[in-house]
Amino acid sequence: MDIKTPRALLIRFGGLGDLLAVLPSISYLRKTMPDGDLTLVCREEYGRLFQDAGFADRLVPAGGREAALLFGGLSGADPETRRWAGGFSFAAAWMQKPPDPSLEEGLRSMGIPLVRVIVLPALLSVPVSRFFFDATVSMAPDAGTNAPGFGECARLPVSERAAASARGLRPGVAGGGGPFAVVHPGSGGESKRWPLANFLEIVRRLAERGMAGVLVTGEAEEGPSFSKPLEEGGLPSCWTWLRRPAISELTGLLAEASFYLGNDSGVTHLAAACGTKVLALFREDLEPAWRPLGRTRVLAARTVPEIGADRVWPALCEENFL
Repeated sequence: MDIKTPRALLIRFGGLGDLLAVLPSISYLRKTMPDGDLTLVCREEYGRLFQDAGFADRLVPAGGREAALLFGGLSGADPETRRWAGGFSFAAAWMQKPPDPSLEEGLRSMGIPLVRVIVLPALLSVPVSRFFFDATVSMAPDAGTNAPGFGECARLPVSERAAASARGLRPGVAGGGGPFAVVHPGSGGESKRWPLANFLEIVRRLAERGMAGVLVTGEAEEGPSFSKPLEEGGLPSCWTWLRRPAISELTGLLAEASFYLGNDSGVTHLAAACGTKVLALFREDLEPAWRPLGRTRVLAARTVPEIGADRVWPALCEENFL
């Protein structure tokens, strides 16, 4: 692709983990096109991470008016929206499955000369993030010997805004100083979750070792099966329960944590992208494609509850997480 100063439209639908799967791809485009203007279509709250890191110049909410053009083209668009849509040098979309044909039709009707829709194959022999990265490199400008590698592009820089937003959370953790852990017992899918009782057992053992920490829950963990045990005093005194933190707060907290323990979830992928040491619990069928990047160890079984605490605790000790 011979575009010296591109104005690019980058598209990624889905949740936090889905967006982080294209972190290496978007980072590569930024590093190889530092003067380009990159617009990212995604869930806005997660896209802020990429904007704060300098990987995106502008965000378009996936459910907003401008994003609707991706499928409907410029028909009926107001003059302001038409101005926004004009002048893109190329568009790239990373998809889990073949999209509605109207996506490419809509992009081409916007006058974008180069459109690339990268779709995961039915059988995947490499991690999702690696597949997307390699496909992105093949369509991007030739960076020659200075091309950044996958590992270099797989790290999410933590902005000062994220670091600052997390500082107020530290006083409740070991007096605001010293090492601490972050544990996230949730996931968007029930079949991906290790039992909460097992997480609480690990937290208890960590506290006995003098390790303070934060247990994080999100919207998916608002039900009584999670909240009742925690509200009834399920955490040691040196641990804090953090409910539904803002994404910037969570990012800053993960970046400073000594280690992280969690299921197959977007938060787990975020911890790995921040460079935190991660112990992740996965279903065997999902682990090859979706294992997190970075300093990660994965424990997997046919079903997640089959991973006993007698496997998790030794892994924390063996990997020098404590």
